[in-house]
Amino acid sequence: MPRARRTAAVLAVVLAAAACTGGGDEDGPLPRSGPDGGPALQGVVDLDAAVEGDVRLFDLAADPGGDPVALLGDGTRGWLVGVGPGDDGPAATALLEVPAVGDDAELTVLPDGSFLIAGTDPTTGYQLLTVPPDGPPTVTALGQRPDRATTALSPDGRTLYAALTLLAPGPAQLLAVDLAAGVVRTTAPVVPAGTVTALTPRPDGTLAALVETGDGRALLAGYDEKLRPVGEPLDLAPDAPVGVPADLDVTTDGTVVASLYVSAGRETGRLVTVVDGEVTGSVELEGVGDSALDVLVSPDGGSALVPQADLLFPAELVVIDLVSGERAAAVSLCGGAGVLGDVAPVGRDGGLVVTGSCIDGDGPQATAFLIG
Repeated sequence: MPRARRTAAVLAVVLAAAACTGGGDEDGPLPRSGPDGGPALQGVVDLDAAVEGDVRLFDLAADPGGDPVALLGDGTRGWLVGVGPGDDGPAATALLEVPAVGDDAELTVLPDGSFLIAGTDPTTGYQLLTVPPDGPPTVTALGQRPDRATTALSPDGRTLYAALTLLAPGPAQLLAVDLAAGVVRTTAPVVPAGTVTALTPRPDGTLAALVETGDGRALLAGYDEKLRPVGEPLDLAPDAPVGVPADLDVTTDGTVVASLYVSAGRETGRLVTVVDGEVTGSVELEGVGDSALDVLVSPDGGSALVPQADLLFPAELVVIDLVSGERAAAVSLCGGAGVLGDVAPVGRDGGLVVTGSCIDGDGPQATAFLIG
């Protein structure tokens, strides 16, 4: 999934453990152990302790067969750390040490269990570092030095799509990389012109992308497997003074749920649902200036989970009912304000992980909060 802004110096992780009450419904949207039938905070773990140092959290990746994996670094080296429920609450376990990563680093877990780190190396430029479960790592250099980048893995795990906004004058580029061969298979300009902030595959094999245009509009665009434009771009907030796209998720039936900022100061956001190229729902989100507005749709497609945070608002995970547009539940993540980032699911059980950093007297810390 795309990574919007990461403004915290050190990010925390919020873990929502898999636990639905009654009936064993594996397609349920949330854990439901709270007194109101919603999720509830269960415990805390320090991520820094997993690598015995002060670290920055660069990215968080879902592992379809297990617990999410965090990419951490201290400027000189990096680590992959698994985050999940342990015997006595949430646990963070160091899996591998990796070379230092850049600010744009993104992590993907491949179907065979390999870890793929995409990012800009000071010497070689934008590259893909693949670390298999057993065997030596490999590097695929793409020969670009982007100002901004976002990636998405094809459903079969064979192709990595990358959208690169280049420093030099010229259009942003879409790349399709054959991971087995280690070569760029297709390159095309981003149409319409702009910066791609989020990229994700659709069930039919095409790509959905959020594009921020030069005149401040947030567009939903589509591309086929050869990176050719599909359909007409859709303005997600034509009535708003500005539109800054953040993130998107796609349901199994192809419905797109996108998040964006719709005010100049980014304190106001919007969650937009798109079906067959038309906006079918829109929900305003107040107090999101310190949230990356990452969005994750529940397995049943009925709810969207979005982290909300701003200086004068609580830092919390909010559940939006996509049918009614109502706020169905919220989980407080910090005692006061905070900065919140990514959301990722925990295995197939319906739990999730949110990244962020609480603002308190102890300073920002990489922390994991168990919700069940």
